[in-house]
Amino acid sequence: MTITEDRLRAALAARAELVRPEDLAPLATVVPLRPRWQSPWVLLATAAVVLLILGVVLQGVGGRERSDRLAPEPDPDAPTIELPADVGRDWKTNDLSTPARLDLDGDGAKEKVVFLGEPTDTFDGRTRMQTTLSSTGEEAYGIAELGTTIGTVALPPIDADGDGDQELVLYRDELFSGPVQGNHPIVFDLRDGLLVQAPVESADLLLRGEVPVPGTAAEFYDMVRPHDYWIEEGKLFSARSVNEFASDTMTTMRPETYVMDAWEWVLGEDGVLRPVEAGCRAQGLESFVVCAPGQVDDLPVVTPVANETIGVGEQAEYADGYGFSARLEAVADPSLVVEGDDGRTVNHGLEVGDPQVNVQAPTDLFFDGASLVLTSGSDPSYIQVLVQDGNRMRALEPVGEITLVDEGPTRTWLTRNGALVTVVLQEDASWQAWKWVMVSRTEMAAFPTGTVCFYDVEVQSTVGSC
Repeated sequence: MTITEDRLRAALAARAELVRPEDLAPLATVVPLRPRWQSPWVLLATAAVVLLILGVVLQGVGGRERSDRLAPEPDPDAPTIELPADVGRDWKTNDLSTPARLDLDGDGAKEKVVFLGEPTDTFDGRTRMQTTLSSTGEEAYGIAELGTTIGTVALPPIDADGDGDQELVLYRDELFSGPVQGNHPIVFDLRDGLLVQAPVESADLLLRGEVPVPGTAAEFYDMVRPHDYWIEEGKLFSARSVNEFASDTMTTMRPETYVMDAWEWVLGEDGVLRPVEAGCRAQGLESFVVCAPGQVDDLPVVTPVANETIGVGEQAEYADGYGFSARLEAVADPSLVVEGDDGRTVNHGLEVGDPQVNVQAPTDLFFDGASLVLTSGSDPSYIQVLVQDGNRMRALEPVGEITLVDEGPTRTWLTRNGALVTVVLQEDASWQAWKWVMVSRTEMAAFPTGTVCFYDVEVQSTVGSC
């Protein structure tokens, strides 16, 4: 041992002599150590961190949204308001234009709105509307494009937003400004001293005229839907036919009364004019009323039938329209002799056996001279239409999708009002009705007029709805 070790041993022995028995106590019970993550303080700190992380995550997912989510991309086709330019103060009024009088600002007094036309060689410029507001004495103006500056006249005013003041209603006439024959109204609302044109949602429902239905054009006609609009008790309405009708711009095969879907036009707070369904209207020849419950279009006219004919050696007089007489002669071959009230006589040779001529002229088909329907007693399916062409009679050639016969599933006859009609049997036992129309000086074609049913097609008076 070294001297250092001897000293250390002696010190330890001396310290041990100082320990007494009462200083020796049992050891404390052993307690397992708890992991640090189970400590309450650690748990609270951990929860705070988790909540902080969740807050950050939720802030990005459902909290304050990005600007493109708060304000989605605008619809490029949505109607928008355009403020009028202050132009045309030096334009002049047209002598045929009439100032409008209406309460634009809702103070109970009517303003006088004058119309100034932009000078152009073809009178198709813009129109400036201007007035002085009775409530403030300030000027209000607007700009309209009406297709023409001649004879500007306002329609009755409306209150399309129900706020007590009135909106100015003009109309754009497509006879001057486009291929569609008709017009549509334009509504102007007073906003911050300006007469602002109200943009229209579903503008194809607010017009007057016949509009072709896309994809329905045939060789000689289009299928169209009549549209109309009107003002009633300070409200603007429009309507469109439920069904579509054949038309060649000169003739439209509308029934006497047909039903139309109707809308009322309401001006929103955003200044946009929108349609609200307004039930059904029935359009007649001289009436336009609310539909009766369950009302549908009238049936096409296919009766009463003109059955009376003359044969060889007989004569008939025709007084409707162009007056003339007709007789069948048979010196050698049969011939038709037509004598007009104007002194003209036409002799027309026939190439059909046992000819018969209806005593009713097809005046609905042709009325600018003599016209006759020729049939045959020996061939019931034979039908021919003869029309006067100067000093001769000409047979019209049937063209189009329907054959001119009277047999089997295709039946043809002349009605007492001078219409030549054909009905064609359909798979569901209904009959599609057609009416013959002259489409050129030498041709005629059948236009569809509707669907009918017969109890017995041989007895045409049994016609009815399906």
